[in-house]
Amino acid sequence: METLHGLVLTDISATITVTSNGCTKKDDFKIELTKSLPPIATFIRVKPDNCDAVAHSIDLVFSLKEVGAAEFKVANPFVPGPAK
Repeated sequence: METLHGLVLTDISATITVTSNGCTKKDDFKIELTKSLPPIATFIRVKPDNCDAVAHSIDLVFSLKEVGAAEFKVANPFVPGPAK
């Protein structure tokens, strides 16, 4: 389970902020949705970022269709991250 540094929801998308070492891409993540009321989304990094850049925060945008729900809770922990 990936530690998130931020989450912004709009009517059409969910933007997560995560740490990158220079190679993190949206495709490196999958979303598991637990069926409950409301559903619980977990953002999971499936490909590690082994690049050598200075760690920094990046935003990744997922459509609500990709998340699988328009309203949901998030299971990931939240902590402050490195600068963008």
